[in-house]
Amino acid sequence: MTFQNPITPQILHKDVADDVLLSDVRALIPARIDRELADAVVRDWSPEDQRLFFKSYRSEGPRYILRSVPTSIDSNTTIPLSEFELSLPEFYRRDGERLHLVASHLPEGVEELLRRTFLPHVTPMSRDDATILAAKLTESQQWAGARVNSYRILNDTKNYFFYRKSHEHVPGLMLIEVARQAMYHYFYSASGYDRGEVSISMSELDVRFSSYVESTYAVEVLISQTEGIARKTPKFVDKTARFFQNGREVARVRLQGGAMKMPLFKRMRVLNFPDDHWFAPSDRVLRDVLVGTDGRLSLRADLQMLSLKGLSVKSSAELADIGNIRSVSIHIDGSGFLCLPIGSRAVSGDRIMLQFDTLSRDQSIALKEAIKSHFFFVTREDFSSTRLYETKPSNSVDQAASRYEAIS
Repeated sequence: MTFQNPITPQILHKDVADDVLLSDVRALIPARIDRELADAVVRDWSPEDQRLFFKSYRSEGPRYILRSVPTSIDSNTTIPLSEFELSLPEFYRRDGERLHLVASHLPEGVEELLRRTFLPHVTPMSRDDATILAAKLTESQQWAGARVNSYRILNDTKNYFFYRKSHEHVPGLMLIEVARQAMYHYFYSASGYDRGEVSISMSELDVRFSSYVESTYAVEVLISQTEGIARKTPKFVDKTARFFQNGREVARVRLQGGAMKMPLFKRMRVLNFPDDHWFAPSDRVLRDVLVGTDGRLSLRADLQMLSLKGLSVKSSAELADIGNIRSVSIHIDGSGFLCLPIGSRAVSGDRIMLQFDTLSRDQSIALKEAIKSHFFFVTREDFSSTRLYETKPSNSVDQAASRYEAIS
């Protein structure tokens, strides 16, 4: 596992690059560190890494302070507003006539503005050096603090989903999706789990908007463990994303949930549909299915509905005249073919009912997964209105149909 995974659609649980709303990830290093803790951590580092640490931090009393950040600021100081409307009380606390640094981490834009304003002679730390220090702190057994990642929002005002109408601000729903993406990336980079090893199930979402988020200016997102303590391979997920624009926190999203190993998740998520429930295909399912016969002949059929016991296809002269039907193959976009054995058939009006033969365990699970993800339940009203079944049922599939007819 790398220290920082690249931002890809796959790591964010997306399929296409157009859905990615994050860029420019970096791990932030603390603005202030307890001196006693830092000395214990750095003691075991190589001489080169120690030099990098003391090049980046200065000692001030009981703490080490990042050299590019002022420890205190005159409370009467005003910061130029040409680029930021910096809210100092979010990062500094008043004590008499001075404001003292209390924030453990600073957004990249805020740190750079403070450096340019108060410490212009200090050379900013390179991202490579910051990444090395962040990784070294994370690896240390004495260091219990959670990593803090910073991201930039990719805000395309032509986004087909979030900007279907003209907005003068970033839609709140988009910020929630940004937070979710950042949390997934952070989780797979910092938790010890790899993508595909677990499923993250959301149980609680707390969203707070303190200001409108403007589309005009850049937005930085800081994400970390809510309680600030690193967790390795956790079973419980609790992360907070903080959104900053022009030096102010404008939104905050907290997500809580569970991390479940995929085999257990898949077992828990198998739905046992009633045998008499029928489902219509979504647009992800190809309506033309392939019907296989004894003679290895494959014919196309128009899929109408599907259940756990069989499927309904539109009747045709070809299907009515061929010999025994042995299989049916249904193509699902992104998943491929679902191939199932056919045991019997019966004609009902302009429909042919194909009843499944005994399904293997894997086939049964695949069928349930397909219904769960790619089909829609046909209500009794919809079912009766289609007038699919006009003859007396002769098998269990038709019996299910008759029960709907009796109700209508």
